Amino acid sequence: MTLYDLLAHSATDKAERTALVYRGQAMTYAELRAAVEGFASGLTNLGAGKALRIGLLLPNCPAFVIAYVGGSRVGSVVPINVLYRPDEVRHILADCRADALVTAEPFRPLVEAVRPHLPKLRHIVMVSDGGCQDGELDFRSLCAPPLLPPLPRGGKGGCDLPPRTDKDVAVILYTSGTTGRPKGAMLTHRNLLANATSCAQVLPVGPDDRFLSALPLFHSFAATVFMILPILAGGSIHLVERFLPAHTLAMLEQTEATVFGGVPSMFALMVQHPPSQRPKLSRLQIAISGGAPLPPEVWREFEQAFDAKLVEGYGLTEASPVVAVNPPMGLRKPGSVGQPLPGVRVRIVDEGRCEVARGEVGELLVRGDNVMKGYLGLPEDTRSAIRAGWLGTGDLARIDEDGYLYIMGRKKELIIVGGLNVYPGEVERVLVEHPAVVEAAAFGVDDAARGEAVWAAVTLQPDKSVSQRDLLAFCRGKLASFKVPRGVEIVDQLPKNALGKVMRHVLREQVASGFRCAAT
Repeated sequence: MTLYDLLAHSATDKAERTALVYRGQAMTYAELRAAVEGFASGLTNLGAGKALRIGLLLPNCPAFVIAYVGGSRVGSVVPINVLYRPDEVRHILADCRADALVTAEPFRPLVEAVRPHLPKLRHIVMVSDGGCQDGELDFRSLCAPPLLPPLPRGGKGGCDLPPRTDKDVAVILYTSGTTGRPKGAMLTHRNLLANATSCAQVLPVGPDDRFLSALPLFHSFAATVFMILPILAGGSIHLVERFLPAHTLAMLEQTEATVFGGVPSMFALMVQHPPSQRPKLSRLQIAISGGAPLPPEVWREFEQAFDAKLVEGYGLTEASPVVAVNPPMGLRKPGSVGQPLPGVRVRIVDEGRCEVARGEVGELLVRGDNVMKGYLGLPEDTRSAIRAGWLGTGDLARIDEDGYLYIMGRKKELIIVGGLNVYPGEVERVLVEHPAVVEAAAFGVDDAARGEAVWAAVTLQPDKSVSQRDLLAFCRGKLASFKVPRGVEIVDQLPKNALGKVMRHVLREQVASGFRCAAT
């Protein structure tokens, strides 16, 4: 089965049910399938073949869903972070050798800046209410009723579209590239559908569910859980272009959404919304947090404020992406990312890839049909990442006696103080236990005497204050001396990328530039 086959199945069984809602306008499954078929046929009429690569530079909108599924029907789609700068966009489009780019009018200046450096980029497909300029193709026209015969399920016979199987690459997702140029993780139809199917076995979702996504669909978490999973379940996808706390809360109430997803910082902002202005989210059943560690206090406050379950999960792009989740219907443990999904196997290993004892910290390895095919054009990197079928995540973790995973930090972010290991996640969990702290980030800096020293940065509750000295004293009461930060900087906000992940390298640079250091 391919992504198109999945949509075709839902469109056959639920043709007149709502598939997409955007700005108050609804699209049925039959209409979505027709648009996807039109887009796929339109690309084929342009001379596209099975090796076609289609870049997507779009915000959350129906065009993204149509181009994602339709593009994967005739080639591989390459979603791009809409916050990327021209050099970053140029690198991705050049690296994947994109033949076409689907984009929107606000990004036209960016596209005009990079296109002269991309000789293989033949087609610009524009989503615009203001019309297209010379050399651009109109997205709506491309999605008009197919000029080719309708696509059959399975893609065999009756039309000139290239056959596709579940082993073909559906999506190429570029990793964040915090330690270098982004790499393109190749995810097959089987990878994505296996992951969505595993999620469906843990998350109690069905055709009556309304999935609201304020997370950008260019990210694997949002794409799998808030686009592919709803299509699998036959539910409806409600798209919000960007996250604004008040607007998102209003949309959750207005759409009667039952499933919502975000990163921890989004949930932290939602619970800070004035209680008198909070809508009653009576239909919200499950909220899912991913992308970064969820502070237990945010978890508790969200559930108290909105009377809905908040579950934390863990994943990575190379695993399509979900690996584990706290089961909504079972035991949920604060600080844990839950149990591995059905069909996903995990191991915790040492530097020699030998399995460590239960409860000990090591690198997390993952195996299953959700593990990527490899990195585009990087066979050595692929062999380094995937050995004997096991994907090295680069994350440090431990597993408790019940099989629940705890992420301790990135392997490369491990802080070694005088030969002793300090895991950033352990320090951060202590700091967010302080009643004045909202978020915390721990990181290592060079130290002449001990190799590295622990530093941290925190944000505070709007109505509370605390001194750096008091925070260090708090840490001393809960951490071994070598784990206690040498300095704690109180900041207005932590530096984060577009997906809400803290950029520790920026904090390290700020330390080098003269962060104030509390007396230790």
